[in-house]
Amino acid sequence: MNPKVSIIVPVYNASKYIEESLHSLFNQSYSNIEIIAINDGSTDDSIDILSKYSNKIKIIDQSNMGQCKASNNGLKVATGEYIKFFDADDIMNPNHIELQIKKINGQKDCIASCEWGRFYNNDHNSAQFEPESVWQDLPSFDWIKQALSQKHDMMGAWLWLIPIEVINKCGGWNEGLSLNNDFEFSIRLLLQSKEVLFTKGAKIYYRSGLESNLANTKSLKAYQSAILSTDLGCKHILSKENSEMTRLICANRYQDWLFRIYPSYPNLTRLIKLKIKELGGSNKRMEGGKVFNITSSFVGWKLAKRTQLFLYKVGYIPKNPHK
Repeated sequence: MNPKVSIIVPVYNASKYIEESLHSLFNQSYSNIEIIAINDGSTDDSIDILSKYSNKIKIIDQSNMGQCKASNNGLKVATGEYIKFFDADDIMNPNHIELQIKKINGQKDCIASCEWGRFYNNDHNSAQFEPESVWQDLPSFDWIKQALSQKHDMMGAWLWLIPIEVINKCGGWNEGLSLNNDFEFSIRLLLQSKEVLFTKGAKIYYRSGLESNLANTKSLKAYQSAILSTDLGCKHILSKENSEMTRLICANRYQDWLFRIYPSYPNLTRLIKLKIKELGGSNKRMEGGKVFNITSSFVGWKLAKRTQLFLYKVGYIPKNPHK
């Protein structure tokens, strides 16, 4: 059995990292792959770099329409029996696809997950792979509940090796979303699969600390997308099981975004608070560095965050992307 795997790579202004990322795909021990790179209107020289490898990859060059549209356009030309989404600034270990193909073993109603570790300063060898409670085989809905009950959850679509049959059932990406789009897509994907099969040894090196990352975008439009994705993802979850536990994990998901957004955009933060209240409240605590945690224990997280932001602004506390 040697099924084809289509690896879909949306690219936007990734010229600093795309070659390293592509080489991690070229170096895969599993050979029956096609790489589809979608240049999403980059304003740097990403398209020139992609063009250097036109004999190894399929290239789609589109105007800037967002990662979701780029991913969907990649799906339209994909010919693989399995789909792998991959970020243009991340790295995949050499036997990643081979291990996931072996783990899924021809099953068409399951998806395979992987290990992941975060790295900074362009040194992927420093990545820390910290085992999670979901690093095991689990029924898909159990995976959702367990993942969202963790202190820090990861729902990146690059976790998954996906049979095309599951993609066809769940549909493509929601093109109305930008920030937090993986959450809604992954929830929908999981609900259309029977089981998540954890693939030990298949690793994604997740590049962090980039100011240009969408995850670092702080515009109102980006945050509105994050909340809409949370709305949709939680609607999917609660339609499957509306219980005290599922309402709490949804409330905690909103609480995470409240922590990030506050005190910006008061109308949006008021809306988030209302959603949390309607779900029965959150038990999530905001955590930061040692000083923040001590301060918040005395004055509460809101005042502690306002103080922290002020100290960042005046340069008293240097911003550290590692925190």
